[in-house]
Amino acid sequence: MNDIKTRWHLAQTYEIKWWNDRTDTIDLDYLKYYAEDLLEEVRDVITIDQTTCILEIGSGPAGILTFLSSDNRHAIDPLEDYFSSIEQYSIFRDKRVKYQQGMGEHLPYDDEYFDFIIIDNVLDHCNSPEDVVKEMHRVLRPGGVVYFRQNTYHVWGKMIRELLELIRIDRGHPHTFLKSYLERLVQQNGFKILKKKSRGYYATWKSELRSPRFIDKLKALLFATRDKTLYVLNKI
Repeated sequence: MNDIKTRWHLAQTYEIKWWNDRTDTIDLDYLKYYAEDLLEEVRDVITIDQTTCILEIGSGPAGILTFLSSDNRHAIDPLEDYFSSIEQYSIFRDKRVKYQQGMGEHLPYDDEYFDFIIIDNVLDHCNSPEDVVKEMHRVLRPGGVVYFRQNTYHVWGKMIRELLELIRIDRGHPHTFLKSYLERLVQQNGFKILKKKSRGYYATWKSELRSPRFIDKLKALLFATRDKTLYVLNKI
């Protein structure tokens, strides 16, 4: 457990450096396209309107919920004090969103408060994924929906990733997941999987092989390629 906590703190340091290095160059408009994709994926299971109570866990500099229409939007991130101190991120944000510093393992909200939760490629950054899933279940109303997107790996890729983490080549992700683990985790903690969708390993492998970044090429050559997997969940 102490090792995981140490990894988590290292990951937070890495995350701040990653965003610092990109503050003047990153275009946060990609969040608009993420929001459009999200609305398309969940439109058959939930209608998001002005009254929908929304939480985004791990909202980063602004969050997907920036581009969702609701008068009741909440965002939480352990690095919120950092993100809110950066002028470029602060200006970009929708001032109607209620941002708060905190961890997904200890959500500062009442039971059954939210209609809809977003957690986009965040769980591998957390200290305790299981505690985050339990907290999501606690604060979501019965029948509520979760948009859960996460990078996943096959068995070989997971083994290589964990080796890379041991020697601190990839410092930003304390956890690496198989799809089977994630599905078991959410189902054992009171969620039903309504939809599952993935990009596929091959598409990512091709893009990493062509990448100018050494770490991307290394992952491709070692076949430690990720697959971005989307789950739409319903609280039972």
